[in-house]
Amino acid sequence: MIVTKLSSKRKMRNTLFICFLIMICLIVRLGFIQFVKGEELSSMAYQQQTLDRKINPKRGTIYDATRKNRTSC
Repeated sequence: MIVTKLSSKRKMRNTLFICFLIMICLIVRLGFIQFVKGEELSSMAYQQQTLDRKINPKRGTIYDATRKNRTSC
């Protein structure tokens, strides 16, 4: 049988208690985001994903196989 000191048992109990509190806080935060802010965040995501934007990228010079500049196709 392994005999442990009382202080190590207390440290283990305190560590587990702190981990339990952190997990509870994370679960509460997740529930808040999901149930309270969920509708607002969902509509914001939809707007962001369906946004039409016109992007005009700068293009470099296009060369053919003989390294000559091609101005028209």
